[in-house]
Amino acid sequence: MMDILIYIIGGFLAGVATGLVGLSAATIIAPLFVTVLGMDAYIAIGIALASDVLASSLSAFHYIKSKNIHLKAATVMAVTVVLFTVLTSYLSSNVDSADLGIMLNIFVVLLGLRFLIFPVKENSNRKIFQFTKSKFVASVFWGALIGSISGYFGAGGGLSMLVVLTVILGYDLKTGVGTSVFIMVFTALVGSVSHIVIGGTYWIPLIVTGFAALAGANISAQFANRINHKILNIVIGLVLLVFGLVLVIVYFL
Repeated sequence: MMDILIYIIGGFLAGVATGLVGLSAATIIAPLFVTVLGMDAYIAIGIALASDVLASSLSAFHYIKSKNIHLKAATVMAVTVVLFTVLTSYLSSNVDSADLGIMLNIFVVLLGLRFLIFPVKENSNRKIFQFTKSKFVASVFWGALIGSISGYFGAGGGLSMLVVLTVILGYDLKTGVGTSVFIMVFTALVGSVSHIVIGGTYWIPLIVTGFAALAGANISAQFANRINHKILNIVIGLVLLVFGLVLVIVYFL
């Protein structure tokens, strides 16, 4: 019964984070299941990514309704992200589960610090860049890096894409979130399929967590446009920082 409760809590909170700021649901789900439940890290990442498919799909639907998605400039990066997600999903299957678990926890702490120290700023310039050679190279480079992070850790892709979209490609914050969650639908899909095919899965955690993430994303995405981005950065940053530190401490106890 306790396990089911953790599936629900983890999935719901992850879905909320996805809908609000485009954060990958796997950032919360995978380290929680590995540290608290002792689940195999590779299987936990597969479950987290499967939940990410549902949460990102519903979040993207709400952003599309609000016309806060623009894919033209992000196409090259999106394709590169997907390709490298598949590649690193396979490579990470050879990593020791314990090592992967602690790396997940540390990664969450770093993400929390990133929100607090370098918050995602709102960009009022809605002009989408003209596709130049330098932008193409930047899209491929960052797409490869983001895809590698997503496939290896099962997390971080949404935040990384948001930073690239807003800082490099000139998207405003809401359009950046909407576009990143749309791309995450596909990266999470290929990542989850790769993990499940290679490492297997536990179907009850997958189903319960998936529906919980769906519920969380549905609530948060509808209200995302009303949230002050400065407050949102602080809240998400503190939550991730505290969450990651607790998991690291529990891991070594």
